[in-house]
Amino acid sequence: MDGTRDLVNLGLPADPASIALVRTVVAGVASKLALPYDAVDDLRIAAAEASALLLTAHPDGSRLRVDLMPSTADLRLTIWVEGPGPAADLGDRDGLAWRVIEGLADEVAVTEVDGDPAIELRVRTVSA
Repeated sequence: MDGTRDLVNLGLPADPASIALVRTVVAGVASKLALPYDAVDDLRIAAAEASALLLTAHPDGSRLRVDLMPSTADLRLTIWVEGPGPAADLGDRDGLAWRVIEGLADEVAVTEVDGDPAIELRVRTVSA
């Protein structure tokens, strides 16, 4: 990763067991950046919580998707579940899962990818 964006796409079965692999890949990509160990671990937890929240909201989904966009300034993640049927509401933003996600990432946003709800996370690197 030389400062340009090197997009990493992850597509897994929409199953809670896939969350462990999401955590591992997120930690691997984040550890290549100028992030302290604590920030890497925080991001792993935030990505896992976002994945679990999205899987709960979209129980009929077929794929858990994660796009990781690392750069010298930050790491951006977009997490969503693809699949048939509508997704439920992502829950109360005052709930524990949201507090964890928002407490561990520098920025959090709810958006859509191809009509499916998505959670975007951003963590700034030390050099930013």
